[in-house]
Amino acid sequence: MSVEMSDNSLNILEPPIYDNSIEYWQYQDYCPQSQNNLNQVGTPIEIDINASDTYIQPSKSYIVVKGQLVRNDNDNVYAANAQVTLVNNAITFLFSECRYSIGGTIMERIANPGQITSMLGYLSYNDDYSSTSGLKWCWSKDKTDNADTNEFMASQAAPVAGYIPVRNPNYNKGFADRQALLMSATPRGSFSFVIPLEHLFGFAEYDKIIYGVKHTLTLTRNGSDNYAIHRAGGVPDGKIKLMNITWRVPVVRTEVGELMKLRQIIVDKRTIPVSFSARTGESISVTPGVVNFDWRIAVSSGVEKPRWIVVGFQTNRHISQEQNPAVFDHVNLSNAYVTLNGERYPSNDFVTNFQNNDYSILYDMFDSF
Repeated sequence: MSVEMSDNSLNILEPPIYDNSIEYWQYQDYCPQSQNNLNQVGTPIEIDINASDTYIQPSKSYIVVKGQLVRNDNDNVYAANAQVTLVNNAITFLFSECRYSIGGTIMERIANPGQITSMLGYLSYNDDYSSTSGLKWCWSKDKTDNADTNEFMASQAAPVAGYIPVRNPNYNKGFADRQALLMSATPRGSFSFVIPLEHLFGFAEYDKIIYGVKHTLTLTRNGSDNYAIHRAGGVPDGKIKLMNITWRVPVVRTEVGELMKLRQIIVDKRTIPVSFSARTGESISVTPGVVNFDWRIAVSSGVEKPRWIVVGFQTNRHISQEQNPAVFDHVNLSNAYVTLNGERYPSNDFVTNFQNNDYSILYDMFDSF
């Protein structure tokens, strides 16, 4: 069966469409009860929203984090050319756990948020994002695994007239961009980043307004700043001094007719469907030298169903600040699969060889995420 249609540009009598359902949409700032414990290891930083008579839209909210990178030995600023800066996605690496609760019920709890959000970001954000909007939340991907801002170096094989500049194979553009941002501040090392709630929690997929319940965002400070700082050898260790954390959440005021509809839903005590892709993270330590290993992951039963599993490998990435925890290692992976309820994914073995650049199947999975 076919239906004849006319191009919409021919419908010259179509009336204009406008939307006045929202009269007011404005960000409101919410802060912890005290900003004095932001740098205490293991201390939960709680931000509450007691929205007893307010419509808010958490999905469009974001967290503002202000602080400074300084030397660990004397609290002084670094020299402007010091080869040290924050890692990519550094703010999430400052916390060991992030938790979001509504009405006392935990919606999501994410351990190791730095690694979790980095893996999802590498899968989801395109390369151009690093050089455009990404830097507003310290997202500028590393191009190499080195703490080196020098794009060129002098060639010793130059003619008598002088040296010829050649490209430095250790140059790391992402590191250079983040270092330039911090070292251009006054005082040096100062930063202010915004972290969208959707970068942290899958709950941000639920883009509706929420009324009349308490919201709590809990951030637990990590035990070491090594997770968030990358430096070259010979540069003194750094530390991060957080000055302020603010949760900016949109408050919505609707047109009277829409408000009456919303209130009637409350009066009728109607059930509101809420669905989102919750995120969770687990980690395991593998004994050095082990070639094959199994990892048993518990999945809760009920309405929650796993949709995807992302696995990343790291080796000694947080022992010192000369390592970069925002970078992952291939560890010469040759094969991997998941067995879920007796079903294997993928059903067929794939064999990779990173030394021979034979990993196109894995890259296709990465590209198709």
